[in-house]
Amino acid sequence: MLALGALGALGTGIALWRAVVLGPALIASAGAYAALLAIDEPPLDARAAGVAAALIATGELVGWAHELAATTRDEPGNAWRRPVWIAGAAIGTVGLVTVLLAIVDLAQVEGLAFEAIGAVAAFTALVAVVRLARAAP
Repeated sequence: MLALGALGALGTGIALWRAVVLGPALIASAGAYAALLAIDEPPLDARAAGVAAALIATGELVGWAHELAATTRDEPGNAWRRPVWIAGAAIGTVGLVTVLLAIVDLAQVEGLAFEAIGAVAAFTALVAVVRLARAAP
């Protein structure tokens, strides 16, 4: 497990020179954390949200470093928009993972509330599919 985490960290460092390595490096890092959770079987906590946000931010920062190192000039004002995007993506990830953890915690309890959340999720998915179908040319 430690080797998988070290492989992910090494791959993320190498991704600064070769962008192709970034995806597998982030997968290895996430896999190491997933293996830790599978082996230790800890109770649900918010650390998973932090790990997910860190992986998102790392991927975005490495991608941005590649864009800044490119020979083409970036459009004006993008130097301020990109950090805001990266911070927003990380904060959004924390929010999304926190909601997912709450749903998983609720699923362990079961009951009427669990059924209601399932119905709302199914309805939301149906609405999304209908809207996407209407938007498609």
